[in-house]
Amino acid sequence: MKKAVVSILLFLMVFVAYTQEINHQNISQAVLNSLPEWLARIPVGDEISYGFQNREEFSRAVLGTPVEVFVLGKNFYTQTDREIQLTSIGEWRIPVVVDQKNCALVTVIKQNGEWKIVDFGAAGLAGELNNFGKQLTDEQFRKIKMIRIYQPLSDFLFYDDPLSNPDQIVLLPFRSASQYLESQDSQTKKTWTLSEVATILHKLISIQNQE
Repeated sequence: MKKAVVSILLFLMVFVAYTQEINHQNISQAVLNSLPEWLARIPVGDEISYGFQNREEFSRAVLGTPVEVFVLGKNFYTQTDREIQLTSIGEWRIPVVVDQKNCALVTVIKQNGEWKIVDFGAAGLAGELNNFGKQLTDEQFRKIKMIRIYQPLSDFLFYDDPLSNPDQIVLLPFRSASQYLESQDSQTKKTWTLSEVATILHKLISIQNQE
């Protein structure tokens, strides 16, 4: 009986992982045809600003794995107990890849039942994604998600279940987030927990509310 239960659980874990991968592929495939239109909008001579060496690279551009974007739930900002809860905003960042290198990011949302690109750029963040790929295992990198904190503007990656205990969610800060955290906490760290970041933000919000 125990063997049967274990087998079922393993099957469900594999099925969920497979379904998630298929969903990711569906999102990328749905917007792939509109990618050339966005690439064509890059001004001639300004390709490097968008992460490309030249316009010849456009023909080799493909879309990578979508990264879902989360934010801290509104209760964190409105309630005194600062409930820490991650909320998806229905937005995905997808790397534009040339020769296995992330050059830029497209922002994708679902409008009227269809996936659409609504923004293009973020060469800096795309470049940092290349570096994160060297720090994580392949399994971790397939699970990555992004947290955007608007106050202050900072971005993080994480690969844990967003419903996990905040003490257990490990955040990898992008450069802007690292600089802010170090200025507030005087620590140089490659990873932070969601609870640690929330504590720093809580102090910031409390100070702003007193002003």
